[in-house]
Amino acid sequence: MLSWKMKSINSLSDINVSRILRLIWKQKGISRVEIANTLGVDKSTVTKIVASLNEIGIIHEVAQGVTGPQGGRKPIFLEITPTFACVGGIEINPERFVCCLLDLHGHILFQHQEVINPEQYKELRVEGVFQKAYKMIAYEALTMGVTMIGIGVGLPGLVNSDRGAVECSVPLMIPEHFDFVKTVSSYTDIPISVENDARCCCYGELLAADDDFAKHMLFVLTEYRVLKPMERSKKNLSVGMGLVINGRMYKGPECSAGEFRSLLWEEGNQGQFFSGEDSLASTMTDNDEILYLLNELAQHVAFLVNTLNLQVVYLGGLDQKYARKLESLINERVVYQWPYEPKKEFEVRFSSFHSLAVAYGAAAMFIEQLFSLPSLSTPSEKGPSILEYLSSVKNHGV
Repeated sequence: MLSWKMKSINSLSDINVSRILRLIWKQKGISRVEIANTLGVDKSTVTKIVASLNEIGIIHEVAQGVTGPQGGRKPIFLEITPTFACVGGIEINPERFVCCLLDLHGHILFQHQEVINPEQYKELRVEGVFQKAYKMIAYEALTMGVTMIGIGVGLPGLVNSDRGAVECSVPLMIPEHFDFVKTVSSYTDIPISVENDARCCCYGELLAADDDFAKHMLFVLTEYRVLKPMERSKKNLSVGMGLVINGRMYKGPECSAGEFRSLLWEEGNQGQFFSGEDSLASTMTDNDEILYLLNELAQHVAFLVNTLNLQVVYLGGLDQKYARKLESLINERVVYQWPYEPKKEFEVRFSSFHSLAVAYGAAAMFIEQLFSLPSLSTPSEKGPSILEYLSSVKNHGV
């Protein structure tokens, strides 16, 4: 295996390479002239950098559009080469793990999900489950002959993605600070990123979105699952939220944004809601109980939509029957709680990737990081230039 670091910004050239790469990735078909005009970079600089990227293989030329009135060649556009590399995505929760491989356009190359029983989790713990999933996607990448350049991991709980750590996760029985990335890096020498599962779902929708609604988004990850991976563990409605404002993920201080507990919750209540089983008549069915919970959740979602002027709410995790009911309740509550005329316009959408949402989003997060712009406020790291890093990807496999 080859060890490399994520891209390091060592010069103005690296900054221009990063900007050009991101623009080509975002536009999915753009000419050299358009790149120069959009970024305000000299055409000769664009030509030189594009030639290097083309030689490495991370971009390629495509002839598109129509010829001019005088005839001649079709315009030449640039695109990211989707199979230049692939990225892994892994979700680990109390009942299963899900893993996948994406190409650099976000197309799914491989996916798998597997049930975890309490005995297995007790033996493997989160790091052992990661190793099991990693071996699977590494084998698939090797079989396909595509270099896997990184892995994104989505976990439930308080996840500090900046530190690569889990601060606390009741579902995964992690009671205190756990250096997740440092621990699982012993299994591989490619970069690993970890994030809260609901925020991973946001990254997936941002990658897949074909409109601007996702720039102002709330993703509600609502799953009916066991509280802990233990025998006879009781199921409850588990809710986490991811928030995107002006196209940027909002994590909050210590990356703790998105944790949910109902405003009506009182000490002694089970789970995250007031409308828990202890508050309901014993004659009510499980379905009635869930409807009470969904109505309580819809009121909170409507409050956030109206207060933050969000344009879309994505729903993930629930069975279709309950997801449809929650959709209806949210639509009703947003209109009811909106204080002005005309009525607020927004959409409720279902997750684009269903049971794959977290794993797909975790991989999408890594792709976003790969094509992200450098932070000029952060001191440069020592390490290979971006072009050197990409060349190492070209010349080595997983």
